[in-house]
Amino acid sequence: MAAIEPKLGLRERKKRRTRETIVSVATTLFAEQGYEATTTAQIADAADVSSSTFFKYFPTKADVVFSLFDAIIESAEERVLGRPPEEPAADAVVAWIADELPEVEAPYAELLQESDRLIEADPELQAQHRLRSARFEDVLAAAFARDLGEPADGVRPRVLAAIAWRGMLDVWTAWQETHASDEDVDLKELCEVKADYIRRALEAGLQAVELLPRPA
Repeated sequence: MAAIEPKLGLRERKKRRTRETIVSVATTLFAEQGYEATTTAQIADAADVSSSTFFKYFPTKADVVFSLFDAIIESAEERVLGRPPEEPAADAVVAWIADELPEVEAPYAELLQESDRLIEADPELQAQHRLRSARFEDVLAAAFARDLGEPADGVRPRVLAAIAWRGMLDVWTAWQETHASDEDVDLKELCEVKADYIRRALEAGLQAVELLPRPA
């Protein structure tokens, strides 16, 4: 069951709108001018905020590009690591993808479609992507480790985390190839496909890791 998000106050809603506006205009500028050529001053001006306000929300320009990824990591921490004790990690991951991920991604729909191209074109962003990918896998590994009663850096939790994360990436890549001409991404449908694939992948993965020796 998806968690019910508490109603935000006026101040929080305004902060969210400001953040989303910065991401939206930055994404447009990145697409038009390229990441390297776009300055934080240009982004702030286009978003109608001061430079100090920009840096209040995003310490670096790269943080704008990875705002979606950071939101995904935060959501996974809350839902998957914060799952009820009786809920298996695999079930929590699948439910999170199907029920909560579409809402997390919705404010970043434009960025979602541009981020791969931006990252591929810039070595700094590639390095940041590797770091955030590792952080996300850490979250998933910690979740599986709790079920297995093993350290989060153990082989079995890391294998399951890699299956989930790489599976999500594979589904996204295949979706892009099939829906390249679509003007909009149907996030709900996409996440349902992701959830179904990850469910089946983790079922196989859980059987496979049983063949691996447990830590002594």
